[in-house]
This record gives sequence, C-alpha cells and structure tokens, in this order.
Amino acid sequence: MSDDTTLGKIIAGRYQLVRLLGQGGMGAVYEGRNIATHKRCAVKLLLSPEFGGNQELVKRFFREAKASSIIESDHIVQVYDSGYDPELGWPFMVMEMLHGEDLEGTLKRNGAIPPLAAAKLVLQAAMGLAKAHEAGIVHRDIKPANLFLSARETGDLIVKLLDFGIAKVRMENMQETSHGLTRTGSMLGTPLYMSPEQVNGASSIDARSDVWSLGIVLFELLSGNIPWTNTPSLGRLMAAIITEELPLLQDRAPWVPPELAEVTHRAISRDLNQRFKNAGELRDALLQILPDGPRIPPDIIQPLPIEHKGYIAPRLTLSGDGMLRATTRTGLTANAQTVTQPKKSVAGLAFAVIGLVVLGGGAVGYRLLHAKPVEPAPLAEHSASASPPPPPTVVMPLAPESAAPVVKHFTLPVAPLGVQATLDGAAAVVHDGGIEVEGVIGATHKIVLTLKGKSDEYLVAITEGGVVPPKVDLLVKPDAKAVGAVRPPNTGGALVKGPDTKPADVKPKKETGLNRNVDEFGGK
Repeated sequence: MSDDTTLGKIIAGRYQLVRLLGQGGMGAVYEGRNIATHKRCAVKLLLSPEFGGNQELVKRFFREAKASSIIESDHIVQVYDSGYDPELGWPFMVMEMLHGEDLEGTLKRNGAIPPLAAAKLVLQAAMGLAKAHEAGIVHRDIKPANLFLSARETGDLIVKLLDFGIAKVRMENMQETSHGLTRTGSMLGTPLYMSPEQVNGASSIDARSDVWSLGIVLFELLSGNIPWTNTPSLGRLMAAIITEELPLLQDRAPWVPPELAEVTHRAISRDLNQRFKNAGELRDALLQILPDGPRIPPDIIQPLPIEHKGYIAPRLTLSGDGMLRATTRTGLTANAQTVTQPKKSVAGLAFAVIGLVVLGGGAVGYRLLHAKPVEPAPLAEHSASASPPPPPTVVMPLAPESAAPVVKHFTLPVAPLGVQATLDGAAAVVHDGGIEVEGVIGATHKIVLTLKGKSDEYLVAITEGGVVPPKVDLLVKPDAKAVGAVRPPNTGGALVKGPDTKPADVKPKKETGLNRNVDEFGGK
C-alpha cells in the first residue's frame, strides 16, 4: 500500500503525486499535479499487488473511469484520464480536484439537518444520478461517502457523485462483451444502504435500486440515522432490510413536512411498482415541493435548530393503494365552498418557515412554526360578469410569547442486567431495567451502553407515543454464571445443570460488528 516513498513519483510520465488525500482497501487517492500544465488534479491508484493483479477488479476500476466520462453532468465528478503506469504497473485514474467533504462527514458533524437542506442535497444527487440512469448506468453503491459536497466559485455548494467503480452498465453503451462484471451470487455495495433486491442477490438490478439507496440517505439526513438502528450483525441487518417493517420517518423526525416525508417513503418502498422508477422521477418529485430549486447556499448546511425539533408537522396517512401520502390541508372557506391549498403551496410554506429558522429568522420563524391559520371573513357578493375574486391569502399570526413546547418524560428499557449507561455523555442511573429520558417532541439523545468491555451507541428520539427505538439492548456473550452453571463439591470439577441453565450444547450466537466506514463487499 501507500507510504511516504510514493510521494513525488510521476505517474504515466504526466502526473506528480503531491499529497495523500485518502486511502482504502483497494488503493489510495492523491493530490496530483500535471507536470506540463501545472493543473491540480486527484489521482486514484490501485496500489495493492493483490488487487492490481486481479483482472476483475482492474476491469471494474477502468469501467468507473469510462462510466463517469460518458455522463455529462455537473453533479458527477469529471474523469480526465486513466490507464496503467508503464514503469510501476499501477492502474490509475485522474479526476477533477474537489474541495469540501462527503456527506458522511456532514452527517458526523451535524447529525440531522434542516429539511430544506436535506431535500436540496438529495435533489442535486438525483439530478446527477438521473443522467447516469438515462445513459443506462446503475451506480449500485449510493451512500453518503460517495456524495461529495464541493464549493463553487460563487460560494454555493454542489453535490457530486463519486465512485462508479461497481456500476452495472448496459453493454451496448460501453461496447463491452456480454459477460457480467461479477460472478453470480456476488454482492457489491455498502450493506447499510443496499436495496432489498441487492440483499436478495437478484440477478437483475435496475435504477430503482439506486433510488432506494438515495432514499435511505435522505431518511438519514432528515432524522440523523438510518432506519436500521439496532442491527449488530450482518445477518440481522440483511434480514431487517428484506423483512423488517420500515419505521415512519415522522416517528423519528416529527418536524419533517409531510410532502417530503411522502417522497422519502416512496423512494424506500419495498414494492417496486410503487417506488420511483428512476432518479429522474425522484428528482421531479423533489422539484415540485422545493420553493427555489436546487441551489444550496453554504449557510443552510448546519445542525437542525433545537427550537425546530419541537414542531410537529401534519402526519402522513395510509391511502387505499397502500402508499403513505401527505394529507391535503383545508380550512379556508369562501361562500360555503372549501378552498384547498395545492400541495406545492403547502410545501413551499413549510420550507420557507424552515428557511427562516436556518437563515436567521430566529424567534419569528419559531413562532410561525407554531401558528394556526386564521379563517378569513366571508367574501362580498359579486355578479356573474364580475372578475373572480383573488384566491384567499393564508395569514400566519404570531403565537403568544409564553407558548412553549411540552417536555415529555419516559422510561427507556435497557438490557441486559448490569449494563452501565451514559446519556448525552453523562452517567445515567439504570433503575429497574430502565433509564429516564425527557425532552420536547422530536428531541434526540445519544445513549452509550457498556458491559464487560463491550459498548454500543444508540440515537433515540422523543415522540408523542414514547421513545424510538422503544428499547436498547447491548448484546454480549453469556458466561457460565450468566446461564446458571454451578460447580458443586465432589463432582470432579464437572459442570452440572443448575436452574434455568441452557443445554450444554447450546452456544451463544456469534455477533459480527458492523463498521459503517468499511465496505464489506468490495466498495471503496
């Protein structure tokens, strides 16, 4: 792999390696400089002899370069060059140099972000992904680490898709042979964001799989966590993706506007007929509810303001076709006729209010979030020949200054017995198998459980009905005492079964920890 001796080397006689930017299991990415033009670039190398000599991985590496180069989009990283270094034999790829961070870093820094910001980030990602889908390219590894947030010269931010290294490309577009890139049954992608059909090992993966993965990213940006919050082993994670009931986004994040929650749930529908068919459909759905399009000012990317977490948005309802849909807002009447606000107007109002909080509206934005519409006075009589009256205006009065969100108190069960817990970094008392948590609706807390040298971290949210998830459990291997084994005298040291002891041939289930930063299936 990479070391200090790599720096300064000139790749393919053109690109000098200046600085190591990142390193993974397959290779490394360097800041490079074209020695002829002095243009800065990013140089991606396959350094490991194990991978460099693997023709399948090398083919995948060059496919990434070719796939990226045929898609014309500002939201896909540009690839300038690729090939083998003739002296060292290293496969390389030269890309545009980006400045910023990936969305994995954004999530670690901020947790949940304002809905307006989350929608704009995913909209821009969908715009680039839609171009790929139009070209017949399925990315297959959409995740926060492959969505890079870079700064434009204007100061605005732009999302760029990275790493098409495991993309499945229509052979007629790529002028390749008909042989597949991966062996039957092999699994590519990042488990946490895999679609159910990927986990099932379906032989045919299409654009809807990318839509699912991008929907999971949207869920995480809005709530601060992925839907699968308590899956300590790979097997349980895969089972959860395929069979576990999907949590309602508004249970985790009650402040999310219903129109955006509806888009999110449609993107992660297990029913392929109800899921968006491609990223273009997801893009169009987001454009309908965003008031000012995809532009991302830098100051909207920040943690969700605490005062906004106390807002409870109108809830989704289950429609007759099995889809979760935003409820239509009514309540304005004119001459006994109900005037219904279009969905776009409702969403625009919700996002505009969120924008007030984010962009410095402070108390004004907070009061607007808690306001109720005022019913206008009846309209005056008018003749049939007169011009129709203008549409009624929704007036959002200020709430009383004394209004304050209600603080909820709950006992969160924790297991197993003897576990130690911290709540938001402070020691928490475990009493009768539970710890006390409190907060306004939408508040979140970080809980860390520790026992026998093992620890695990959970993010829990306060909802109207209780704490989500409703229980946190640290899985540890039981010892002899835990299963009731005793060693009585005069038995020659043999163990005999005590009360409630499991049979001797029952072994504790081995759990495999998941590391969200490691792609276990060959991604970067």
